Amino acid sequence: MSTPDPTPMPERPTTKTPFDTAEQPVAMATGAASTPDTATQSLPQIPAQQFPQSVEDVYQAVKNALMHSQSFGLIMADDVAKTASVASRNDGVLYMVHVVPGVQTGSVVQFVPQGQPTASLQMESMVFFGELNRELMMQQMNATQPQLTQQTWNAQSASGGAPTPKKPASWVLYLAIGALAVSVIALILLIVLTPKTGAWLVWVLGIVSLAFSGFSLYASLMLDKNLANRILSGVAVGISVLAIIFGCVNMPKAATTAATKTPSSSSSSPAASSEPSSSSAESSSTGDEQSNEQRNGDSQNQGSVASGLDEIAASIEKDIQSSSDAITAKQQEAETKLGDTFDSYKANESALTDWYAFVASESKTLYGKVTDSSVKYMQTLSQKASADKYLDADALLDDFYKTVYEDGFETYYEDIYDTAYEDMYDKYYGGVLEDKPENMEYSEYSDLRSNAYKAWSDSKSDFYSEWSDIKSAVYTLYSDVNSDVWKDNYDFSKAIERFQKKTAQFTAQQ
Repeated sequence: MSTPDPTPMPERPTTKTPFDTAEQPVAMATGAASTPDTATQSLPQIPAQQFPQSVEDVYQAVKNALMHSQSFGLIMADDVAKTASVASRNDGVLYMVHVVPGVQTGSVVQFVPQGQPTASLQMESMVFFGELNRELMMQQMNATQPQLTQQTWNAQSASGGAPTPKKPASWVLYLAIGALAVSVIALILLIVLTPKTGAWLVWVLGIVSLAFSGFSLYASLMLDKNLANRILSGVAVGISVLAIIFGCVNMPKAATTAATKTPSSSSSSPAASSEPSSSSAESSSTGDEQSNEQRNGDSQNQGSVASGLDEIAASIEKDIQSSSDAITAKQQEAETKLGDTFDSYKANESALTDWYAFVASESKTLYGKVTDSSVKYMQTLSQKASADKYLDADALLDDFYKTVYEDGFETYYEDIYDTAYEDMYDKYYGGVLEDKPENMEYSEYSDLRSNAYKAWSDSKSDFYSEWSDIKSAVYTLYSDVNSDVWKDNYDFSKAIERFQKKTAQFTAQQ
């Protein structure tokens, strides 16, 4: 029986952790005398484990493992020193985790108790290193996951398994965009240029566009199954087909009528062997003379028809120029009345509004004349083309398009819209009315100038609207008649009827 030590034992310090509500004892670094039982026990060694990964990777894994750990709680981490202070959730013992470089490569993790080592040190270290190894294994699996999912070929296994995923091919997208651009360009060119260039443009540009877009659709369906690529390629194919259709509709007949105009020789049946050779020669000579006379007659008839249609087209040009000259003359009269001063403009303001009204009435009268002359042109062409199968209706129709649609309307637009209206704006709204007179109230000046701009803007907008309507109607008439000619249908009555309905607003006042 041992005698108790009269010296009182110092009280063990306690540490409270955020994971336990009760205070747990921790080992003392110095102080109490050891009992006979503890004197005979060897203290556990500090656990450590080496890893092939770098210090940074292992340290990051340590923090991730501790943040998700069920056995330890992370108290503080030092990213510079690569240390982490943790507490056991079981007994509240504090530990310090050190991550240091390995002797040669890799890194070493030390699991160091912050006080005297306890008997549970080895068990706690085993739990910690188990969680750390699991975290490193998860990092390695996540790093190799994308490489396993990226497959470049749609190959099947020898046993007939399902195809593996494919990596999208970016060139297919570029191909689809290029095919769409080519098809749109082909559509525009075939609509605009086919009536002037002939059939070869349809077969060259149209087929190339269709082949390009078709290959793009094949690539998007078979090589790269991407929805966006399929949509772009499908639209490109549709536009290419539409371009060929429009090209065929607007395609004039090949200019080969010269060869077909020559009728076949009036060759008679073979003469009997008893007929003299002089009779055969005389018959051949007579047939050649008749053929030449027929060709001369066709040429004269073609020239006569063209002359009559040229007169109609020339009358349209004359009407357009006459209206342009009348509006210009009326403009000069209005400018003379309005003068160059603010007071003269205010006194004769009605002269400007009268000119706007004259532009509107003169333009409507002109458009009515153009409508009547266009109908007369198409009716004459219909009659002559129906009577003469050798008449080159395409060329005569193109003459009307160039004379009226391209030259006539554009000249009128430049003379009135671009020139006359802009001159009026610059001279009065931007000139005479630019500065307020000193003896005039600002409200009166503002109203006067605002009214001037509104009248100018409304008149110019109305002019453009009506000019655009008549020009669009004339183009529709040309396009409809051109389609009928391409089909060898020379009855233009339906096209003329549609044209008259569109231009009724210009002919009603006549």
